[in-house]
Amino acid sequence: MAGAEITLNRKSHLPYFNKMKILFVILLHVVLYIYLLLRVKGFDRRLLLPPNPRLHDPTRATEAKVNEILQALKRHIPTVNQTQLELTSSGEHSLVTLMNPKENYCVGEILSVRVEMNDYLGKPKTYGGDFFLARIHSPELQAGAAGVPEDFNNGTYRVNFTLFWPGSVKVSVLLIHSSEVVSMLSRAKEYCNDKFIFTGTFHNSTLQETSICDIHLSTNETVCKFKDNGNQESFSCFKPKTLPCETLHYTTSRNIEASCLTDAENELLKRSTVGVTIQNNFKDITVVTCKDRVPQAAGKCELGMSSPIPSGFFHSDQWSSSYCRMSSFQNVNDMNQCLQGKQVYLRGDSTMRQWVEYSTYKLNDLKFTSNTAPQAPKLAVDKTRNITMFWKMHGFPCISFSPCFIGGGLYIVRELDRLAGGENTVVVITVGLHLRPFSLRFYVTRMMNIKQAVARLLQRSPLTRVFIKSENTRELQFETLRMSNWHGYLQNLALREVFRGAKVGFIDAWDMTVAANSFDVHPNRNIVHNQFALFLSYLCGPNS
Repeated sequence: MAGAEITLNRKSHLPYFNKMKILFVILLHVVLYIYLLLRVKGFDRRLLLPPNPRLHDPTRATEAKVNEILQALKRHIPTVNQTQLELTSSGEHSLVTLMNPKENYCVGEILSVRVEMNDYLGKPKTYGGDFFLARIHSPELQAGAAGVPEDFNNGTYRVNFTLFWPGSVKVSVLLIHSSEVVSMLSRAKEYCNDKFIFTGTFHNSTLQETSICDIHLSTNETVCKFKDNGNQESFSCFKPKTLPCETLHYTTSRNIEASCLTDAENELLKRSTVGVTIQNNFKDITVVTCKDRVPQAAGKCELGMSSPIPSGFFHSDQWSSSYCRMSSFQNVNDMNQCLQGKQVYLRGDSTMRQWVEYSTYKLNDLKFTSNTAPQAPKLAVDKTRNITMFWKMHGFPCISFSPCFIGGGLYIVRELDRLAGGENTVVVITVGLHLRPFSLRFYVTRMMNIKQAVARLLQRSPLTRVFIKSENTRELQFETLRMSNWHGYLQNLALREVFRGAKVGFIDAWDMTVAANSFDVHPNRNIVHNQFALFLSYLCGPNS
């Protein structure tokens, strides 16, 4: 009986051994398959690794890129702690000299000048960081182009100008802010959080209530938080007594006295003069056309092209790009033909609103669908040609005594993610002027989120065309602490870094307004037309 029992147990183990053989054979085949894959040229071995959440977290990637851009911009931001006006940079006591002077210069040549900075006592400065805006111009030719300054960090600077046209050319260098003021403004941009009071208005058909809003509200009270979970951006309002959060209709703002500046800093800011012309020690230069220096012909305007500095020049009040061929689009028929069938989405501040206002002024058949408040969304339609142009504010923060309407979307990112796109869909975005008073990190993060939304849009709809318009210069003496052109300059540098390599069209409004010597937050119609003409040249320019 014992032997029979043993024989029975051995037979019962046979299915188990057979299963093990099968598993072994399968495992051997899997190992052999993986080995062969690894031998294949170009196989990405990372596909065999488990995903690393630190590597694939878009929030971490965005933060890393933001930090990289902020680190790169540090070299432009001086750190000076000097509040005695007499020891700061003085435009009246400084001098511009011509480097390598000669009788005539050729079109296409680079003209260089040296800027030697002195303080109010006439003593040479020993460190850099001063903020200039420089240009060459020929008033009789209605011509102008911006210069490119280089800081040697020892009180001297070089400014390079590309000579785009022949004739008598003047050189103009404006000291906008001394390095001491720039340093103070930069600190205020980062750390002064009490520059505004934002008021949100909530209402329904029968009731209206207001409450205080801000990017961050530190409070134990109940708040309405308007957050975009996708990109972690948000702003908050104290919850009104009765109405629900979703009834927020618009916001307004008013300035308050910034408390983070010292008395000495406030005094320096009050006494400093903005936009002083630095004297030249040379006369106007003569530029001629040289046979051996024929400028290279530019190609057609294409999305993704790098926009150099300077990006172009004015001549006869008409802008010419330095890197692609433009059409003037002075003819209304050309503008209508280019825009026919297109849906143009304009998102941004009032300088973007100028585009739709200019278009309805220029194109007789493009009409607003209704009369609305200045900051309310604006829709213009040409039913005959199937043209629609829709402008809306970029969302919070909007700095304005007039109502900035929230309805229809809080964030450009969310709107881009909802947009279907297509070959007749065109998007133009500008964000900057309303963000000047806030930290550079806040601005760069906002633009990085927009860039990623643009990338998602182009991935699902490659034929959609997207444009980024930089902010322009504005009034020199207006709200220096909050709205200085220094803040705009720094943000424009950041904007270029954010969208470097992206397949977008770049409209360099900053360069245009510097070249035109425009210091108006809303540039004149000629400048707006030239911005629009560059935009249309991408869509329907020569050989496009």
